Amino acid sequence: MKSHIPALFLLLTACNAPPYAAYAIEDDAEEIAQVVVGDASLQDVVRAGRPLVERVQPEDLLRVVVPIRNVDDEPIAVLAQMAFLDRERRPLPDETNRQVLLLAPGMTSNFIAVSRGAKASDFVLRLTWNK
Repeated sequence: MKSHIPALFLLLTACNAPPYAAYAIEDDAEEIAQVVVGDASLQDVVRAGRPLVERVQPEDLLRVVVPIRNVDDEPIAVLAQMAFLDRERRPLPDETNRQVLLLAPGMTSNFIAVSRGAKASDFVLRLTWNK
Protein backbone atom coordinates (compact mmCIF):
# COMPACT_ATOMS: atom_id res chain seq x y z
CA MET A 1 0.00 0.00 0.00
CA LYS A 2 2.83 2.41 0.85
CA SER A 3 4.32 2.09 -2.65
CA HIS A 4 1.05 3.27 -4.22
CA ILE A 5 0.75 6.47 -2.18
CA PRO A 6 3.53 8.43 -4.00
CA ALA A 7 2.16 7.37 -7.39
CA LEU A 8 -1.35 8.41 -6.39
CA PHE A 9 -0.06 11.77 -5.13
CA LEU A 10 1.76 12.42 -8.42
CA LEU A 11 -1.35 11.52 -10.40
CA LEU A 12 -3.55 13.88 -8.38
CA THR A 13 -1.12 16.80 -8.59
CA ALA A 14 -0.67 16.30 -12.35
CA CYS A 15 -4.40 16.79 -12.89
CA ASN A 16 -4.21 20.36 -11.54
CA ALA A 17 -0.84 21.34 -13.01
CA PRO A 18 -0.45 24.30 -15.35
CA PRO A 19 -1.12 25.34 -18.00
CA TYR A 20 -4.76 26.08 -17.34
CA ALA A 21 -7.42 26.87 -19.95
CA ALA A 22 -8.41 30.52 -19.79
CA TYR A 23 -11.88 31.39 -18.55
CA ALA A 24 -14.15 33.05 -21.10
CA ILE A 25 -15.22 36.69 -21.05
CA GLU A 26 -18.76 35.67 -21.98
CA ASP A 27 -20.75 34.21 -19.08
CA ASP A 28 -22.39 31.56 -21.27
CA ALA A 29 -19.16 30.36 -22.90
CA GLU A 30 -16.93 27.52 -21.80
CA GLU A 31 -13.22 27.83 -21.13
CA ILE A 32 -11.18 28.91 -24.14
CA ALA A 33 -8.94 25.86 -24.73
CA GLN A 34 -6.72 27.67 -27.27
CA VAL A 35 -5.73 30.23 -24.64
CA VAL A 36 -3.71 28.79 -21.78
CA VAL A 37 -2.61 30.48 -18.57
CA GLY A 38 0.60 29.46 -16.82
CA ASP A 39 -0.43 30.28 -13.25
CA ALA A 40 -3.62 29.75 -11.24
CA SER A 41 -3.46 33.28 -9.81
CA LEU A 42 -3.33 34.72 -13.34
CA GLN A 43 -6.25 32.51 -14.38
CA ASP A 44 -8.30 34.23 -11.66
CA VAL A 45 -7.75 37.74 -13.07
CA VAL A 46 -7.75 37.35 -16.88
CA ARG A 47 -10.48 36.30 -19.27
CA ALA A 48 -10.26 35.50 -22.98
CA GLY A 49 -12.87 36.36 -25.58
CA ARG A 50 -13.91 34.34 -28.60
CA PRO A 51 -11.01 34.32 -31.06
CA LEU A 52 -11.49 35.80 -34.53
CA VAL A 53 -9.62 33.58 -36.98
CA GLU A 54 -9.35 34.41 -40.68
CA ARG A 55 -7.16 33.80 -43.71
CA VAL A 56 -5.15 36.71 -45.11
CA GLN A 57 -4.69 36.71 -48.88
CA PRO A 58 -2.72 36.37 -51.12
CA GLU A 59 -0.31 34.26 -49.01
CA ASP A 60 -3.14 32.43 -47.19
CA LEU A 61 -1.69 33.28 -43.75
CA LEU A 62 -3.67 32.72 -40.56
CA ARG A 63 -4.64 35.92 -38.70
CA VAL A 64 -5.87 35.54 -35.11
CA VAL A 65 -7.37 38.18 -32.82
CA VAL A 66 -7.98 37.23 -29.17
CA PRO A 67 -9.57 39.71 -26.72
CA ILE A 68 -7.90 39.55 -23.27
CA ARG A 69 -9.61 41.22 -20.28
CA ASN A 70 -8.38 42.12 -16.80
CA VAL A 71 -11.20 41.35 -14.35
CA ASP A 72 -9.13 42.34 -11.31
CA ASP A 73 -9.37 45.68 -9.48
CA GLU A 74 -5.64 46.35 -10.00
CA PRO A 75 -3.56 46.84 -13.15
CA ILE A 76 -1.76 43.74 -14.39
CA ALA A 77 1.15 43.04 -16.77
CA VAL A 78 0.90 39.85 -18.79
CA LEU A 79 3.30 38.20 -21.23
CA ALA A 80 1.54 36.80 -24.30
CA GLN A 81 2.99 34.48 -26.94
CA MET A 82 1.16 32.74 -29.76
CA ALA A 83 2.29 29.49 -31.34
CA PHE A 84 0.77 28.29 -34.60
CA LEU A 85 -0.18 24.64 -35.19
CA ASP A 86 -0.83 22.55 -38.31
CA ARG A 87 -4.02 20.63 -39.14
CA GLU A 88 -3.11 17.80 -36.76
CA ARG A 89 -2.41 20.37 -33.99
CA ARG A 90 1.34 19.74 -34.21
CA PRO A 91 3.52 22.77 -33.43
CA LEU A 92 5.02 24.61 -36.38
CA PRO A 93 8.28 26.56 -36.21
CA ASP A 94 6.08 29.65 -36.20
CA GLU A 95 5.46 31.62 -33.03
CA THR A 96 5.44 35.25 -32.02
CA ASN A 97 7.85 36.95 -29.68
CA ARG A 98 6.58 37.31 -26.13
CA GLN A 99 4.70 40.59 -25.88
CA VAL A 100 3.75 42.54 -22.78
CA LEU A 101 0.08 43.42 -22.32
CA LEU A 102 -0.54 46.15 -19.75
CA LEU A 103 -4.17 45.94 -18.68
CA ALA A 104 -5.88 48.43 -16.40
CA PRO A 105 -8.75 47.18 -14.20
CA GLY A 106 -11.67 46.15 -16.42
CA MET A 107 -9.68 46.81 -19.61
CA THR A 108 -9.85 44.55 -22.68
CA SER A 109 -7.02 44.47 -25.21
CA ASN A 110 -6.87 42.54 -28.47
CA PHE A 111 -3.84 40.30 -29.00
CA ILE A 112 -3.27 40.05 -32.75
CA ALA A 113 -0.92 37.66 -34.53
CA VAL A 114 -0.39 36.55 -38.13
CA SER A 115 1.31 33.29 -39.06
CA ARG A 116 4.41 33.30 -41.24
CA GLY A 117 3.23 30.40 -43.40
CA ALA A 118 0.11 28.91 -44.97
CA LYS A 119 0.45 25.60 -43.06
CA ALA A 120 -0.92 27.22 -39.89
CA SER A 121 -4.42 25.92 -39.15
CA ASP A 122 -4.76 26.46 -35.42
CA PHE A 123 -3.04 28.25 -32.54
CA VAL A 124 -2.29 28.31 -28.84
CA LEU A 125 -1.96 31.62 -26.99
CA ARG A 126 0.11 31.33 -23.80
CA LEU A 127 -0.32 33.90 -21.03
CA THR A 128 2.03 34.28 -18.06
CA TRP A 129 2.80 36.97 -15.53
CA ASN A 130 5.30 39.61 -16.67
CA LYS A 131 7.74 39.49 -13.77
